[in-house]
Amino acid sequence: MTKDKMTSRRTGLWVGLTMIAVVGATGLSAARAYGFPGGGWGRGGGGPGEFMQWRIQRMLDKVGATDAQKAQIKATWEGLRPEMKALHEQKAQLQKQIAQAAAAPTIDTARVEQLRQQSVQLVDKTSVVLTRGLVATAQVLTPDQRKQVLAEMEKRQHEHGPRNEGQGDR
Repeated sequence: MTKDKMTSRRTGLWVGLTMIAVVGATGLSAARAYGFPGGGWGRGGGGPGEFMQWRIQRMLDKVGATDAQKAQIKATWEGLRPEMKALHEQKAQLQKQIAQAAAAPTIDTARVEQLRQQSVQLVDKTSVVLTRGLVATAQVLTPDQRKQVLAEMEKRQHEHGPRNEGQGDR
């Protein structure tokens, strides 16, 4: 395997694991923040948060994660939940401020720029928390399981085609 191909696969692995992390954190955060019923890691039917948790559970089942691995990964994301909830609340507040600034009789360009910068900082803070979860999740899975996750993510991407295809032509 060439060095470029190895780098590409490694990048793809991190993208795949990041997707799992994002889905997990977002689903768990949304489920808790919005009070969706349930909150377990089963299929349930309580709402979008539970569905995301179900998808993570399904992926862990596909890669043969043990009950101990699943519990450790769940505990990781549960531990990050308070931070994710706080970031979610900050995002909602910031969106409200942006909407108010955009609806004002006179647009305060400096204020809009300040809010934009705060948005970027918030995305960065969220990325830091998600990356912590990603690394912790990756450390729980074996190298073979991580490869399987990557293969599954590539398969799903291939089955569903590239996202946003042709949207630049509008």
